[in-house]
Amino acid sequence: MAYFTTNTYTIKREILTFSNKFSKGLSRPQKKFVADMTYGITGASI
Repeated sequence: MAYFTTNTYTIKREILTFSNKFSKGLSRPQKKFVADMTYGITGASI
């Protein structure tokens, strides 16, 4: 049995951790924007 949901959340967590490195020092709305953009760009290519 494949656990696609678990894989999806694992990948999303890694992407969000990666985006937090870039958004250090930004306001919360800006952090969310960076996270959403990073996830959207990488999500389209996965």
